[in-house]
Amino acid sequence: MRCNIPLNTPEQYYRASIFIPYLDKFITELEERFNVHRSILSGFDSLFRENGPIEDIIILSNKYIEYLQNDGSQNQIIEAEYKLWQRKLMQTTEKPNNALEAMAMCNQSIYPNIFKLIQILVTLPVSSATNERTFSNLKTYLRNSMSEGRLNGLAMLSINKNYSIKPEEVIEELARKKRRLPFLL
Repeated sequence: MRCNIPLNTPEQYYRASIFIPYLDKFITELEERFNVHRSILSGFDSLFRENGPIEDIIILSNKYIEYLQNDGSQNQIIEAEYKLWQRKLMQTTEKPNNALEAMAMCNQSIYPNIFKLIQILVTLPVSSATNERTFSNLKTYLRNSMSEGRLNGLAMLSINKNYSIKPEEVIEELARKKRRLPFLL
């Protein structure tokens, strides 16, 4: 079942039979995975554009309908709030650069559904790589014999790795705890 392509060099053969088909499959899988999220992301993007298409915000609101205020005429309310929000964006001189700035700028009593959509955008994780890396750090140390206290301690150390901990502070903390054996330096 080998690919027999008549080429001059082993490099050309490798490129034509393995490398290019692999890249093609990889790109196709990436497109399939992320095209699903394109309409949702364009809906969130339309919250920051002055003349964004209303269809994007309708698709977005239908995706998160259970979190929005709903009284039967949901699409009409969202459209009205969205138009008011766009008008506010046109009138402001300083446009929001990120979702947190937009959330601070958005009045929850005037735009409750827009505020909720921006709040959802703020809480969406960009990726799960940090969480996975943190958990991977925890799994490597004494995988089977780790107690819950040690696991929690390692989790706190990994989460707060930007804080500097002095060895003297650790020794003082350990010396304060009662032990069966005396803690001598």
